[in-house]
Amino acid sequence: MTEPKFIDPKFTPPSETSSDEIRSHTNGVWHGFSQEKGAVLVVGHGTRKASGAAQLLDLVSQMQRLAPAALIVGSFLELAEPSISQAIESLHDQGIERIVVVPVLLFTAAHAREDIPEAVGEAATACGLELVGQSGSLGTHPSVLALSASRYQEVIALEHGATCPDNACAKVKCSSGICESRGQVFGRIGLAMVGRGTSDLAALGHMRQLTQLRVAEIDAKQFETGFFAGGEPDVDTLLEQASRWDCDTIIVQPHLLFEGELIEQLRSKVYARQQAHPDRRWLIARTLGADPKLAEVFLQLAAEQILKSA
Repeated sequence: MTEPKFIDPKFTPPSETSSDEIRSHTNGVWHGFSQEKGAVLVVGHGTRKASGAAQLLDLVSQMQRLAPAALIVGSFLELAEPSISQAIESLHDQGIERIVVVPVLLFTAAHAREDIPEAVGEAATACGLELVGQSGSLGTHPSVLALSASRYQEVIALEHGATCPDNACAKVKCSSGICESRGQVFGRIGLAMVGRGTSDLAALGHMRQLTQLRVAEIDAKQFETGFFAGGEPDVDTLLEQASRWDCDTIIVQPHLLFEGELIEQLRSKVYARQQAHPDRRWLIARTLGADPKLAEVFLQLAAEQILKSA
């Protein structure tokens, strides 16, 4: 059985890059790339949940608004449309000759190294498009840490009477119609961070490091990182451990980009824990979602890839 982790003082968050610096870094790239008949292909993992697919397309729209000189289109690796091949065929029909690929992924694992490059390569070759390159994943980028922290603070704000954010409670529906956690004293807080998981040990390590970076700035004295699959502890084990922590409130934070079936599974599991351990408050933070902070970072990564290929 894994013991709950405690704050490691060795981890300190990196300094955050300002939005103005990011924009100044990327804006000059897009005019030239467009003149070269280039476009940005954003690739999400894909989900059967319509709201999750819509969040990816919303992120693409945000990127397009931030870089109006660029042509930016969204696609999905699986489970949703447009597929990668459909998006590339559409770009070819619009006269595009070059593409830079932006995987919307938190960490670099098999999807980034194998699945997406293979699917993009086949479709690009079939249409005669030049592949400029593929940008990296988000990792522990300062903007990702800041957005993750803001999702946690949304839940903490309930204690001070703030309005309950969407999906920030394990309960199916509050009996009073008003969030029953508002204004309640949270007491000792434990943080259960949940990642998607992978067989890639480096990616699992980066997820655990992200948790360390996050916890270094908050008042959660007990914490652990769990995974839906491919890492230990798994979600069920993580929640079982958290139920034995010396805490009054357990905040479960999914470190995922968008809504999907995994989130529905997590809500069900946390609700079951709440029923089994009513002496504790169980709350769920929102996913990162489509947010301008992420849109800026993905644009920055794409611009850097274009500059590397010049």
